[in-house]
Amino acid sequence: MSEESTYSMLSDPEMKEIVDSFIVETKEILEKLDLNLIELENRPDDMELLNEVFRSFHTIKGTSGFLGLDKLTKVTHRCEDILNKLRKGEVLLNTELMDGILAAYDKIKEILVSIETELSENVSVDQTVEQLNKLIENIEKGINGKDEDAKDVSVKVKAVVEAVSVENKNENESSSIEIVDKSSSNAGSQPLKELEEQNQKAIKEETKQASAKKSENSIRVDVERLDELLNIASELVLGRNRLAQVNSEVGLEYEGSKISRDLSDATKQIDLMTNELQLVVMKTRMVKIGKVFNRYPRLVRDLARETKKEVNLILKGEDTELDKTLIEEINDPLVHLIRNSVDHGIELPEKREQEGKNPSGMVILSAEQEGNQIVITIEDDGKGIDTEFIKEKAISKGLITRERAKELSKTEAYNLIFLPGFSTAEKVTNVSGRGVGLDVVKTNVAKLRGIISIESVVGKGTKFIIKLPLTLAIIQGMIVKVNSETVVIPLNSVIEALRVNVKDISKINNHEAIRRRDNVIPLVGIDNVLYGNNNGKERSAWQYVVVVGLAEKRFGIKVDELCGQKEVVIKSLGSYLGNITGIAGSTIMGDGTVVMILDISELLNKIAEN
Repeated sequence: MSEESTYSMLSDPEMKEIVDSFIVETKEILEKLDLNLIELENRPDDMELLNEVFRSFHTIKGTSGFLGLDKLTKVTHRCEDILNKLRKGEVLLNTELMDGILAAYDKIKEILVSIETELSENVSVDQTVEQLNKLIENIEKGINGKDEDAKDVSVKVKAVVEAVSVENKNENESSSIEIVDKSSSNAGSQPLKELEEQNQKAIKEETKQASAKKSENSIRVDVERLDELLNIASELVLGRNRLAQVNSEVGLEYEGSKISRDLSDATKQIDLMTNELQLVVMKTRMVKIGKVFNRYPRLVRDLARETKKEVNLILKGEDTELDKTLIEEINDPLVHLIRNSVDHGIELPEKREQEGKNPSGMVILSAEQEGNQIVITIEDDGKGIDTEFIKEKAISKGLITRERAKELSKTEAYNLIFLPGFSTAEKVTNVSGRGVGLDVVKTNVAKLRGIISIESVVGKGTKFIIKLPLTLAIIQGMIVKVNSETVVIPLNSVIEALRVNVKDISKINNHEAIRRRDNVIPLVGIDNVLYGNNNGKERSAWQYVVVVGLAEKRFGIKVDELCGQKEVVIKSLGSYLGNITGIAGSTIMGDGTVVMILDISELLNKIAEN
């Protein structure tokens, strides 16, 4: 089919629903296939996995053929041919074959993007098809010229295939008939073996039934509808806060009256139902982080081959759920950190052996929920981070002075790798030295209102820890007043709130600070940091301080009044105001006033600049 006719067919309004469904289903197949292909390379004799991979390509081929997508059909058909030969035992899976299959997989994804964005197959597939054809030719030549050992191997593989086929055939027969047949033919030989086979079949059948039941009880919902639902829930939270404010005012004025009691009861009910609705909406938007994690075995495989290293990737906590918005945004930072671990962390096999380590390095990617946060860690057992080496690199690139480097703590030295322009790569490669450093990671994590920290031991390895909020829409905040202005401090950054006597406030290098549990905590005024205002307001004998933390850093925000904590909805400042450094957004309080929400990460950076 020509490009013009393909476009005509895909752009036909009557075909829209079918094409959209094809794109969604193919994406789901490719997501699963990404992980299955790497698993297959590690377990080439797993016939069940091989059959599943074959069925994936077969399904894409069938649906693309129905839609007249010639290029997609051509690539998937060649992959299907190779996998069929693997199933028949005509060849054993090797690195060359897997490289070809993965190249085809990448091309399929590229074609799918073109179909989704341009409604065409405007992608060249000739080189990929030629590569696959050559592999098929080599397989067929190999069959004709096999030596005796190769034939023996082929027979063994075929025997496994046949056994699987017989087992699949028997699944359609009655289990009671199967037992009678076996008992009559074997006369009681290997009865444990028979019981194991029956158990395996029973497990497979239960799995099939559970999968079918799950598919019947689930539907696909457009993300835009979920966004609308979240916006409505957010507005309801604002309405709930307004109702609570009115209830409080009525309770004071008409204390003990029937109207006051009735309003109080109604407010409590609305509060309860709003919380329930909010939780349900949030759960509806949650996606398992495995959706992102499953992309990385392929990434690590390719990186390991390119850097000539041996690397094992271990995934943990794939079932941890995260808001869909965060899922989409966290991929790039994780890719950068995994690249960093493989390229800079894991040593070459011979180097690891010299140091008494396993030649194969290990990268552990894990996720878990801690309260209102998701914690993602990327850990390797590589060479670790040498702080002195990092300092020298930063000095040589003019990022810090030698005098400043001497004053840095260990954690501050680690954080130098997040500075724009910092790199330890000796030469430009496809893996590192591409002009994109870890500063991108810190920027992206900060956009998600998250924090990133580093732990490392020289010779043992490095761990990057990312902490993200469960959602970006609704947060718990501490309400405070500064110079009669109300502001919100995100509660996940608050360590503690203090009431300090002004006599206990000291000055260090013209900066105010307090001592707390043997630690010196610098104090800042919001007005002074954000706007450069210092109105010299007369101070009372006592000063309220909210201590906030970001990674290992701590500082205290001076406030005039602590008003309590409340669940608030973050609203954008809009295009007119744009981004204001130190302000994450705004919210509407119960009395209708608009207040600002502080961005602790940016605030800390601004303090460091001053």
